[in-house]
Amino acid sequence: MASSLPPSEQKACFGCATAKRACDKQKPSCQRCVEKAIRCQYPTTRRYLRSRPAINTPSRLQGSAKRTGHLNVPEKDCVADLPTLDSPITNPVTYPWFVGLENWTIENKGTTTCRFSSGPSHGSPQLGDWTRSLWHWLRQWVDEGSNPFIHKQLYFDTGLPPCLEDAWTTLTAYFSKTALNKPLVMQIIEHRVDALLQSQPHDDTSFMAVPSLQTVQHLARVQALFIYQYLQFYDGCVRQRAMAERYIPTLMLWCEQLWLSATLDAVHNEQFLTTMDLSEPDALAETLTSKHWKAWILSESLRRTWLVCTSTIAAYLRERDGWNECAGEIRYTACRGLWDASSSAMWLELSSKRDPLFVRSLHVDELLLKVTPTEVDDFSVALMRLLISKDVMESWGRE
Repeated sequence: MASSLPPSEQKACFGCATAKRACDKQKPSCQRCVEKAIRCQYPTTRRYLRSRPAINTPSRLQGSAKRTGHLNVPEKDCVADLPTLDSPITNPVTYPWFVGLENWTIENKGTTTCRFSSGPSHGSPQLGDWTRSLWHWLRQWVDEGSNPFIHKQLYFDTGLPPCLEDAWTTLTAYFSKTALNKPLVMQIIEHRVDALLQSQPHDDTSFMAVPSLQTVQHLARVQALFIYQYLQFYDGCVRQRAMAERYIPTLMLWCEQLWLSATLDAVHNEQFLTTMDLSEPDALAETLTSKHWKAWILSESLRRTWLVCTSTIAAYLRERDGWNECAGEIRYTACRGLWDASSSAMWLELSSKRDPLFVRSLHVDELLLKVTPTEVDDFSVALMRLLISKDVMESWGRE
């Protein structure tokens, strides 16, 4: 259906919005999409609802996370345009801090922006600490079903994806291996990697060259491949390490596609707003809180997984070659307690009373001056130890 909005109110197409480029808003395709030979898609022009009376909700966030695994994708029959800051919307709810399009920008890519501490790279304490943290986190996932980058509620609604079921059983076998059955366990890892790669779509003609996967499916395959790669990197077997190195480009490509998929979801989130029945304020507040929590879980799991993958590859290459290229800098939530919140109500209470510490990953040293060690979570401490010298970390909070 053709848009009824005047050009001044028409939203940019998804491609231009994602690339942060000017869009001439021509139909059916803008000039930029025509020149780049990509599909031009515009957001819906359905209006948001204004007929309900204003209410006050305790929520600081707005959005929804469907069981489909997309970040804040609206339900099919209740989509409405997100008003601008100047629009007279009757429901004053603050836009989410963690899914805004501007928060999905990867900055500071390149060799000159690497923030690893100077000094000998081979066998450095920082790299050793990071490797041990990953080992502990993978064991924690096997024993408890969660760790600092795989949230316990991440796959609660959908169930654990098959690729992660395979990764979990493989990890279980690996952690219980003996000298006698180790060759069999390592063979299983090789077969699982091959099966994972063969099961993925190879359609590069889809929109923006992102395979036709939901964001949560992108996330699951990245987590699965990383788990196998970590075991192959640090098992001590030359053959396994060589095989893991072959898959570095694949892991980095999947991380890039994961991030782009989330960015496209963020574009939708800026264009759309889920409308709800506002006649029951208490029920609405509870529903919003639950949806916000689920949206944050997916968003934060994605961010942390991206950091774990890119940081591990960078650390490995630095140890092997003496240098590494920086994959870039993103933002993630560092505040202690939010990741471990047992309910949406607890999460909302913590995020309302505390600064969520939505920090830049390559500037975690700023936390040294802003908070004490007890105010950041274990994931942040591990990342800080990787990027900051041991002496500085040991003196943190003593002054």
